[in-house]
Order: sequence, then structure tokens, then C-alpha cells
Amino acid sequence: MTNAPFDVLYLEEGVERLPFTHKVLSRLPGVPVERVDSAEDIQERLARTEADVFGAGKRRLFLSRFRGDFLKKCPGISPGMVCCNYYVVNLIKNCVYDCSYCFLQDFLSNNPVLTAFANPEDLVRELEATFRTHPERSFRVGTGELTDSLALEEVLPYAEVLVPLFNRYPNAVLELKTKSDIVAPLLALPDPTNVIVSWSLNPPGVAELEEKGTPGPHARLAAARKCFEAGYRVGFHFDPVILHPGWEKTYAQLVDDLFDSVPPEGIEWISLGSFRYRRGLKPVIRDRHPETRLFDSEHVPAEDGKFRYLRPLREKAYNTLRRMVQDKSGAVPVYMCMESKEVWEGVTGHTPRADEKLDVFFDL
Repeated sequence: MTNAPFDVLYLEEGVERLPFTHKVLSRLPGVPVERVDSAEDIQERLARTEADVFGAGKRRLFLSRFRGDFLKKCPGISPGMVCCNYYVVNLIKNCVYDCSYCFLQDFLSNNPVLTAFANPEDLVRELEATFRTHPERSFRVGTGELTDSLALEEVLPYAEVLVPLFNRYPNAVLELKTKSDIVAPLLALPDPTNVIVSWSLNPPGVAELEEKGTPGPHARLAAARKCFEAGYRVGFHFDPVILHPGWEKTYAQLVDDLFDSVPPEGIEWISLGSFRYRRGLKPVIRDRHPETRLFDSEHVPAEDGKFRYLRPLREKAYNTLRRMVQDKSGAVPVYMCMESKEVWEGVTGHTPRADEKLDVFFDL
């Protein structure tokens, strides 16, 4: 295994006694270990010594104990947007990848240290209690809101805890959303029944410029193929769709490559979402990623306050991508992430709850 790019491993007081911490320490030989009282202590050090505090925070791993409820509704519920009934569990904050469009650059600006929680056994107890208490409800849970679900799996082995848990409950599905090609730990697990591994995809040129440190789309698709062959359910996210000169051609090739890698019967869903950002993120992107082409097009504020491509451009992109997918297979569900009812109706002719294939995502 290749060691993660950490300059130092920080331990919060008390976590050195936890079993998960012992596993992490055994996987990071040679990385200096320091005890600290809190992430704020690390943040203060970085602020004194680093010009790019957010980037430096990615190279410091802080093991802490999470205190509170792990399971939360997806924060995508916002004014004017359609929600897909998603739950999130945040075991890691920040990400070793450095995508130019990443909202964490602004969202975690006050505490950018890459933080992992060393008490997954508390999460297991919470989820088991929730799933048992509500057997009539379906829970679709993802771990990729504030990080990449698999990029650090060789160092932070959460999947070996979560996958067996979800396989015990037929009313729960775990989504591991990633740009990584690190799937060997998943392939070593015996039962993938209630687990969906999903990949965010962009054309190679976009990925090379805007998704720094990530494996390219072909490496991701090869990893998806391995998971499919091992029995995992597989999903894909064209999110964020980034419009650029010739985008129709590059996305068409990406769709071809996707279906060449995984057959339609192996694809659980494909989601579409356009590049979007809050006002405070734009200057951060320009400062940290001066080479970006994200702002070559015009953006306007939508109902939720986030800036997006003009609605006609978004609808054209969604219609185009949706048609590309349907030309390959009409059986693969395609849905839009964090979009308005008006855009849904403009693209599909109806709201999501009028589509039987998507009701499982959108019935609350």
C-alpha cells in the first residue's frame, strides 16, 4: 500500500485507546504522531506557517472522537430545489483530492484540517437502532458529502465496518461516492448486497484541469468494472457538469466509455448536476486555482442562492446527456441532483415523483 500524503498524524486526547486508531497507526508507519487538544490548535499552527491553509490541511490527518448524531438528512434540501430523500454520514471532513470546484474550500475555511472520526462503533450502534426502529422506511445513506468515500480507505478502513452493517438491514442502502480507483478493500469483503459504489465523472480534459490529484475517468471506470464484476451495484454522477467548448463531443465519448465499461444491467442510476457555488466560493477558487476555466461561462443566482449556469444552458446540457444515456439504454434511471421543479419539468416534462423508476429516490 502507498502511504497517504500526510506530513503528520494528530491524535485527540483519548483516541489513542480506540481500536480504530490502532488500525490507522499500523497503516501509517513513519508518519510523525503528535497529541493535540483540538483541531483549532492545528488550525492556529497552519495559519501562522502556511500561505494555503486549506491545502496544507489536506496533508494533516487529525483523529478525533465524534460526539453527537452521525446520521443526518442531506443538506441538499434548500429553497426551490427538489430533494432525493438522501441521508449522510460524515466520518471524514476534507479530502486528499483538490478539485477546483469543491465547496469544502469555503465550507471548511475555519477548520480545514483533514479530520477522521475514530469511533465508528458508535455509528454502528446509532444506525442499527435507527434501522430497527423504522423497518417501514427506506434509508439511502452516503458517506461522500464532506470527503471522498474511498480515497483513504486503505488508511481509514471504514468500509469493512459499514458494508457488513448495511447488509444486515434490507431497508438500508449504503452509497460510497468516489473519484478514486481504490477498490481492493471492497473486493476483499464477502457480501456487497446492500452497497452501491458510485463514481463522479467528467471528461479527461476537465478532470486533468479541474480535479487535481484524482485518477482519470478511465481509471475510475476500470475500478467500476471491477466492482460490478464482484457483485456490487454501481452508480455514476455527471456532477458537476462543466460546460466547455466542444462539451457535447467530450461527454458523448465519456458516455460511450461508461457503457463500454459497465453494462446497463449493472448501473443502478446516473445523476446529473451542473456546476454551482455560493458567492463566497468564487474568490477562493480564483485564488487557489488561477488556471481554472470554471468561470468562462456566465452564472446567475438560483432560488437557493447558489450561482448556476443560465437555466436554458442547464436544460440543454441535461437534455443532451439524458438522451445520450437513453440511446444506450432506456432502463437506466437518470435523475437530476439539486435542481428546481421547473428544470425537472423542462427536461423531463414532469416532476420526479411522476416517474416510477425514480419514486424510490424522491418519495418522502
